[in-house]
Amino acid sequence: MKNFKEMNNEEIKEEFIKWFGEDKWEEEETLSFVEQLLWIVCDEYLGIEPIPIIFEEVPGNISVLDIELQCIKLNPKYKDDKVILVAAAVHELEHWYQLLYVSSMDTPKAERWRAELKNYISDKNPNMNVLQEIEIDAEAFTKVVLDTEFGITYRNPNPLLQELIDKYIESGKILEE
Repeated sequence: MKNFKEMNNEEIKEEFIKWFGEDKWEEEETLSFVEQLLWIVCDEYLGIEPIPIIFEEVPGNISVLDIELQCIKLNPKYKDDKVILVAAAVHELEHWYQLLYVSSMDTPKAERWRAELKNYISDKNPNMNVLQEIEIDAEAFTKVVLDTEFGITYRNPNPLLQELIDKYIESGKILEE
């Protein structure tokens, strides 16, 4: 076997597939794609360092922010739908930003978000979960970024929630300091 530094991209790919399989290669390619887009979001919109993204089963969800591991977990079940994965990753990245924001800011928005985080309603109760400002903000942020930065029309599948998201964006709260 050649030294890794002496291999070209095609040889690296062949060696990777030989050891880990075609599915793992495709997962890594997808994660790399999503990661590159999140770098743009971190740099252009949030002014924060990106956090790692991994594929891991997240039962009942497309994604989850793992605060303890400081990473975004994407459900590999959706690995063939890059739009869903990008939307989910941007949503979770906004939650990461929210945590950083409340830990360093003393604004009315930070106070509201801090109170919601202390009494967070998990997605196990989806009807109440989506009524929290931090969830609406994450959805609104996802919509704005996907629409403006990537040219992807993003709409939440729940029409009532989408109406709340649109009203949140129109209210200017998404731009509030």
